[in-house]
Amino acid sequence: MADQSGLREFVAVVEHGSFTAAADALNVSTSFVSREVKRLEKRLNARLLHRTTRKSTLTDIGKVYYARGLEIRNLMDALEADMADMQEQVKGPIRITAPGLYADRYVAPALAEFTIKYPDVTIDLDTNMKVVDIIADGYDLAVRMSALEDSSLIARKIAHRRLMVCASPGYLIRHGKPERPEDLRSHNCLSFPDMEWRFSYPDGIRSIKVNGGWCSDNGRALVAAAERGVGLIRMTDYYMAGQIRRGELEIVLEDYEVPDAATWIVYPAREHLPTRVRFLIDFLAERLKRTELLIEHIARQPA
Repeated sequence: MADQSGLREFVAVVEHGSFTAAADALNVSTSFVSREVKRLEKRLNARLLHRTTRKSTLTDIGKVYYARGLEIRNLMDALEADMADMQEQVKGPIRITAPGLYADRYVAPALAEFTIKYPDVTIDLDTNMKVVDIIADGYDLAVRMSALEDSSLIARKIAHRRLMVCASPGYLIRHGKPERPEDLRSHNCLSFPDMEWRFSYPDGIRSIKVNGGWCSDNGRALVAAAERGVGLIRMTDYYMAGQIRRGELEIVLEDYEVPDAATWIVYPAREHLPTRVRFLIDFLAERLKRTELLIEHIARQPA
């Protein structure tokens, strides 16, 4: 790409008739304008201006360069104006990732509302449970259930959520109710692959390695098994709010629940975040916070 430094200053000198007037128009010093034009002439190996103490006039080659340079300067100004306009419009594609059931039930409906409000926005929603690399995989933002680890990202906390251990009343009658997290080692624990269960103790957070005859990357499958008395599950409240309210699942180990469970909106730490992404972040934060408060309320209601 050709070096365009000095072009804008040169065009301004011709348009305004002097280096001083050009400097005033560009809001820079006269010495800066003079230095940039000299560098331009040196790079082109050609004199563009005849300079006198009172004014500057174009050389023959300067006239040709000015005509073409004016076109380029105007195109650059138009391009920058278009980019600024696009940056301020709520339009264009947004790629977002959110996990499984939470995406199905809560994120997708919120995105539908957003696109009704802003019909020039297009949505690409990935609901895979796998935690992706937002920047490397080209996502604009993610909804996540875990704390931020990557310092190149920004995390905005939406709301607190509960991570609860539950089982059906029938299972607890047959196998007993665990009183401490260590008791889980003698229970059938239904879990996501390679996931340790974390609990809060007076001295901090501890992870408990559990075992069981059921493992799945689908939270709904785990809930279905727990409802039928297969074993204990540790899931977020939005998976089990209805079952808890109806008495189909019972909460255990409440005193050991981790206090820092939350839902986050995570996005790249960009200086110039597109307007459409900024608007969606604010929109999702408001909608999803309202949803999570409703989930918690439902879970605590009697059947």
